[in-house]
Amino acid sequence: MRRSQSSVVPWLLLGIIALIAYGSLYPFHFSFDDAHPSLLNAAKHLTWARAGRADQVRNVLLYAPLGFFLLLILRRSLGPTGSVIVATLLGAVLSFSIELAQVYVTMRVSSLMDVTLNTLGALLGAAGGVAWRSLSSLVYLPPNTRAQPGDRSALVVLITWLIWRLADFTPHVSLTRLKVALRPFLEFNFSLSLTLRFLLLWLVVAQATMSYAHRQRSNEVLLALIAIVLVGRLLFVTPAFISSELLALVLLLPTLIVLHKFRSVPQSVVVLVAFAALFVYERLAPFQFGSSQGHFDLWPFMTWIQHGMPIDADVLLRKAFIFGALVWLLKDVGLAMQTALIIVVATVLGIEVLHVWQPGKSGSLTDPALALCMGLIMGLASDERRRGKSISGSALKARR
Repeated sequence: MRRSQSSVVPWLLLGIIALIAYGSLYPFHFSFDDAHPSLLNAAKHLTWARAGRADQVRNVLLYAPLGFFLLLILRRSLGPTGSVIVATLLGAVLSFSIELAQVYVTMRVSSLMDVTLNTLGALLGAAGGVAWRSLSSLVYLPPNTRAQPGDRSALVVLITWLIWRLADFTPHVSLTRLKVALRPFLEFNFSLSLTLRFLLLWLVVAQATMSYAHRQRSNEVLLALIAIVLVGRLLFVTPAFISSELLALVLLLPTLIVLHKFRSVPQSVVVLVAFAALFVYERLAPFQFGSSQGHFDLWPFMTWIQHGMPIDADVLLRKAFIFGALVWLLKDVGLAMQTALIIVVATVLGIEVLHVWQPGKSGSLTDPALALCMGLIMGLASDERRRGKSISGSALKARR
């Protein structure tokens, strides 16, 4: 456990520190003149100037991840109370150091009030770290309740998820963009249906993580995936955060604890049924059918080709993830990869046929072909055949 944690959490901590330094010192226009000849004189320029409500909330939120990851590193050696205290103090030291550096940055205002709010953020993050460690210990599955880790088809699902969530990649980082990205924390308007949708998507990601990663590393890997998505969207995707998804992430761990009260197969079945129901609902809603028959395109991807390949990467990757997740969930409940692929392709084809009788819609072989491609990729990535050969070889040697 210690080894797995040391390989993930410190890197996340370094990333958070880099993000804090960037957001606090941008645009890095330092001015070293006679007005601030020493750090002692620079410290005298710190006042208790108050910022607006939005900046106050950002100052708290910016340091919460710092306290969270510091707690995860320190808890094993210092215990819960000691690690919270040290994490909070380290957050205060970092904040004070950056405020001193801001004295030398033009167009930035240094304030002891910012240090206080940053320290509060580190404290709240450390408290969240204690809650995460306490709750995540309840998520670990007992031995031999799931297949061995290393499911490469699950890895394909996870990679597709990351690519989809970071698809709208625009490498332009600015302080204004960082401020706008945190707006959902200030205006927390969420939709119940969208929250449940994101919660279900992240549950699938969590299930796939537990199938690919080692049982003792699964929580750290899941935490890393969450951090990559959030930080990646914060820096490079617009809009960065969605309030409903943030709420879903808060509910993710408690939901996993409830699901892990089930045995392995019923737990997988619950997620599969819920995900399949969401898939059918989104594809066929509002379930209005007419007597007139519409158009069905027998040539996959022909519409894209005829219109000059106007491919929406977000839509394409979203479909690829959903199709791959359906195949993997069927495989996770015990079906063979080939059987799972046939079921998913047949289901997608059946829905496309139903679209012919839905007003304003048409059917196409594009989505079934995409589902087939996704399943074939997962089949190639899966090591079932290799395992089968290994088992057959071992059995043959035993007979000899």
